[in-house]
Amino acid sequence: MKKQSGFTLIELLLVLAIIGIIAAIAIPALLGQREKAKAKATQSMVANIAGELARVNDDLRQTGTTPTAAAVVTAVLKLSNYNFPAAKNPYGGSTAPYTAAAAGTTLGLVYLTANSTYSDPATSKTYPAVVVTATYKDGTTTPKVTKVVALD
Repeated sequence: MKKQSGFTLIELLLVLAIIGIIAAIAIPALLGQREKAKAKATQSMVANIAGELARVNDDLRQTGTTPTAAAVVTAVLKLSNYNFPAAKNPYGGSTAPYTAAAAGTTLGLVYLTANSTYSDPATSKTYPAVVVTATYKDGTTTPKVTKVVALD
């Protein structure tokens, strides 16, 4: 009689159980990393816009004028076709142009409110400010990333 070679049913079930355990541990961990990466992408976008606002404010001050928050936003939006063509939603891939408005929740929105000010606690001075906000949506929640840029 010839000896048969191969795997027994017990061995196959054991391998499947091990693969199932590894998958049960790895998949939730990987999904969490994707969400964190999308949030970081949105935070990075807001930080880039805030940095550009501060840079343009400094450039306008070097001309000897005291720029208003609206003038700084206008200057940045004029440059946005080059530096920031459109804000990209990391969750859906949709894009939205950068705009200035009275208030907002739109992706990549740079907005001013009637009282857009920043109070420096160290000096008790109040400066005009621009609020940069970005929204990212994962289907169930809508977190926001907001940064205030003081134009001192």
